[in-house]
Amino acid sequence: MNQIEGFQAAGRFFDDKHFPRGFARSGHFTLNEAALLEHYGQRLRALAEGTQTPTSAQEQQFVAVAKGERPADNKLEQAWTKYIAKSQRRKLFTMSSKAPVAGEEEDESVSAEDDDLIELD
Repeated sequence: MNQIEGFQAAGRFFDDKHFPRGFARSGHFTLNEAALLEHYGQRLRALAEGTQTPTSAQEQQFVAVAKGERPADNKLEQAWTKYIAKSQRRKLFTMSSKAPVAGEEEDESVSAEDDDLIELD
């Protein structure tokens, strides 16, 4: 991975809670975005959380992006904002009923919803 000007790499970054199979296999990130997140993610998270201070103009700009003060301007910032959006998204669950088991009688009663149906000849 090429060094991005103005950013320090700080070890490999993984998010097993939201992306247990990795960024590249999640289906949400391109291979380049996944590589950027893995390579720079530790540093980006520390900058975004405020646990480390920026050491360059590019890192200072990233902090402004992380705070929502400006839009993402480069591939690294875009990958991080995409990561935040995907990791904070709530999972939706749907309820469905199972199909009737063979041999069981199906309920043939008319419900209130069926009153609105019109039969066509």
